[in-house]
Amino acid sequence: MENVKTKKCYFYIDDVIWVFRDLTRLKPASLFDNPFMAMLKKAHDENGLKVQLNVFYRTDFYYGDDEFSLADMTDAYKAEWEAAADWLKLGFHSKQEFPDYPYVNASYEDVKSNFDAIKKEICRFAGPESFAYATVTHWLPMSKEGCQALRDSGIKIMTVSS
Repeated sequence: MENVKTKKCYFYIDDVIWVFRDLTRLKPASLFDNPFMAMLKKAHDENGLKVQLNVFYRTDFYYGDDEFSLADMTDAYKAEWEAAADWLKLGFHSKQEFPDYPYVNASYEDVKSNFDAIKKEICRFAGPESFAYATVTHWLPMSKEGCQALRDSGIKIMTVSS
């Protein structure tokens, strides 16, 4: 019998918020009728891709009046999120896109509050099995207090900058 090695990688996409807005406003029949989500599903179906989307809580005011937050996200696709939870995860990234380096000097309370808000909404619209306990924080650097808050919140894997 031939020795076959299994290849694995950690694949994630950062700064995810706009797809949730589009799903909520455009109301496609299926989660995977959205072009971005369809691309991920095709990669999963054809190649076994497992992916994590690192999520912002809200759009940034920088973009004007087009405000959207995870609290606005529809739960109409919850069953589809749950069915895909073995290959499609949603994880904590940041409250919003700006400022750059939002957690470099962040307090425990600020990080914990942002994390809890994102997790609460993901669990509401996608189910708890869809939530990822690995994270890549926005712009990477994280204060010691922030790292403690994430550890206390159950984060098992964290990418950070040195």
